[in-house]
Amino acid sequence: MTGPPNLSVVLDESVLHRLIGSPQVMHDQLVHLAELSQRPHMMIQVLPAGNGANAGLGGAFSIASGDGTPGVLLTEAVEDQTTENRSLVQKASDTFDLVRADALPRAGSRALFLEAAEQWKTR
Repeated sequence: MTGPPNLSVVLDESVLHRLIGSPQVMHDQLVHLAELSQRPHMMIQVLPAGNGANAGLGGAFSIASGDGTPGVLLTEAVEDQTTENRSLVQKASDTFDLVRADALPRAGSRALFLEAAEQWKTR
């Protein structure tokens, strides 16, 4: 892979075990995530539950960029809000870097997706 991925996502491990829909839906979605995680332009990682507290516990956010530098921040805690405030966007980018540093690498995350998918398959 050359350059950073076009999409980088970190999921808390708890979402792999929280029933949304049916067990079959969970199985299928986790297999789909495992497949997506193999694409070179996608980085999908899992933050292990055993890590405990981490920088990402403040809530979900998204960062968009056009030229490789953070440009727009979307926060979703209470109400979707976007900002181009450079200091807030940079703070979110720094937080995301900390979360990614605690997450499993690509192969370990993929293995966890498939393991959880198998567990849903037997329910």
